[in-house]
Amino acid sequence: MKTAPALLLLLGLAACDSPEPPHDALDAQSSPPAPGPNRVTTAPAAPTAVLPAPAELVGEWRVAGIDGQALTGDIGIALSIDAQSLSYEPRCAGFVWDYTYARGSVSLERAAPVNPPVDGIPAPVCAVAVAPELRALGIALDHAVSAGRTPENGVLLSGGGHSVTLFSQ
Repeated sequence: MKTAPALLLLLGLAACDSPEPPHDALDAQSSPPAPGPNRVTTAPAAPTAVLPAPAELVGEWRVAGIDGQALTGDIGIALSIDAQSLSYEPRCAGFVWDYTYARGSVSLERAAPVNPPVDGIPAPVCAVAVAPELRALGIALDHAVSAGRTPENGVLLSGGGHSVTLFSQ
């Protein structure tokens, strides 16, 4: 069996490699020297620039994330925003808001039901399954008070510890 000596030789060579220095030694090697009387120090990096708020929200949007979590799986949500309202399907489930927007400040209020009773006759029931992501989106929109741009050129609606990330379609 000739492979056994070769294997032993490889294992022996691997054991002879010098060990990595401890993390403390690496940190000491990579950290800059302490400033002294003859040393020049640089100013700390400038904070990340704040991106301007979008001029308007009107358009068709793809919901990319809710409360910091990316939308994954078999669901896609399209959000429609016109001059007065914001909505997504199923509208009959109450996913419609009236809104105002100015310079990054947004105010959303749930709109009246799409199918209100007529002459005392109840509206048809919205008998559709509503995915948890649709409910989470509704909750996040109920709390939104501001709109800003993301570094990826998306729009982030946020407020009350909730957020919605949108990308134009």
